[in-house]
Amino acid sequence: MLGRRQLLAAGMAAGVTAAAAPGRSAVKMQFLDPKNGRFGGELAGRDFQGLQEALDPAVLKGTVLEVLNAAPNSATRVVLDNLPTIATQGTPTSIGDPGSCEAESFGYCIGAYTAGRKPNGDQKWSAGDASNQPSCAWLYHWQHVDRSSKDCPSGSMCVPYAQQLVAYGAPSTAKYPYNPHDDTTVATVCGEIDSIPINGAGPDAARLIVGSYKGYGGIQNQEGQYREAFKSLIRAGHAIAFSGLVPYQYCVESPPLTNDAFTAPQGFIAGSGHGQVIVGFDDGKGPRGAFLVQNSFGPDWNPGAINDSGRNGRIWQSYEAFFAGQQYALIMYSNSTDPVTGQPLLPSLPTAPMLTITEGKRYQQGGQSYLALILHAKEAVNLTSMTLIGPHGDTVTTALSETLRYGYVYAQRHAAFEKGPYIAQINATTMGGQGVLYNGPFIVT
Repeated sequence: MLGRRQLLAAGMAAGVTAAAAPGRSAVKMQFLDPKNGRFGGELAGRDFQGLQEALDPAVLKGTVLEVLNAAPNSATRVVLDNLPTIATQGTPTSIGDPGSCEAESFGYCIGAYTAGRKPNGDQKWSAGDASNQPSCAWLYHWQHVDRSSKDCPSGSMCVPYAQQLVAYGAPSTAKYPYNPHDDTTVATVCGEIDSIPINGAGPDAARLIVGSYKGYGGIQNQEGQYREAFKSLIRAGHAIAFSGLVPYQYCVESPPLTNDAFTAPQGFIAGSGHGQVIVGFDDGKGPRGAFLVQNSFGPDWNPGAINDSGRNGRIWQSYEAFFAGQQYALIMYSNSTDPVTGQPLLPSLPTAPMLTITEGKRYQQGGQSYLALILHAKEAVNLTSMTLIGPHGDTVTTALSETLRYGYVYAQRHAAFEKGPYIAQINATTMGGQGVLYNGPFIVT
């Protein structure tokens, strides 16, 4: 299961004394030491299979999904703002235990950041406020119960957190904090988490709904294919959740840095797994550029100057090190609270949520032609396939695997998509599990 953590026994953890930051007292912390055991577990990526990758933000210019405050294409450094607070995964003295890193990254961090934005990139509210942050504890417990995953303190998959945030949202961190009583053992933390009710997210969870997501199922050793694509997404204000191998020398208070960036000088732990989030990039860090990574080891990890964006819970990770070890990634798109507009598609199930095509856009890239459809649903639906019938009866069918309220899907082929009338046939299931075929015409200009 993706990002699966197998815990190290307490005797396998390396004791580290944290430097006392202003306003914080020094505590004896244990960062799990990958030299003495398996930090993580199986990485299979089954939940990423079938996900469409994100379009270049330039493709969405002129549409309702265009980010209006994007950094220029020439920007060589971007640090996202309005980020959620640095989370501390585990107990106060055993950072990283239990294995909730995917809930922290693919749920709490990227969820809070995306829910705090409007579709055009403007800030909706402060992602640093606990009332505006999806509860990692609730999400972690929800996946273990609802998805029949192993119990706390085991790890979990990644994509289900995105599916949940699109479908229903989640209770806030203010309602369900991660470790409200500062329990000092993994067993007691798990006891707190396991006591959280998961029967329905509750009426307030809808505040933290996101619109949709796109995923990457195989980025390891593919820097040439994905580095510039990821930088373009960051310029457009996207945070990128990811999971992959844990480097040696990473799970210590102060990882070794080269030109202010971690380069994974001793490689990676085979079979390990850890979820984190990219929140910026800088071409001047490290040997030849680095991503800014927000971790869930707490603000005492990688300590430094209080105004240093790459310290105190975050770290610069060189492009080479990132792509050498990381395997899966995901971005989210913000939800729209505007009334559903566009060309309605006729559902085969009368009780199915309304689904409309807001607009269609043609483009070409890398010798391939694309037709992207921006969709808006009154309630979330699980999309499974799309067939487009063109002006001359030409047909293209695309497999889909995503939950969507507000976002896009696209078809790809070598031949150009012409202007004119099309018919869309979209297979989906409702959140209640009922199959539905959405069918209807639309015009591509």
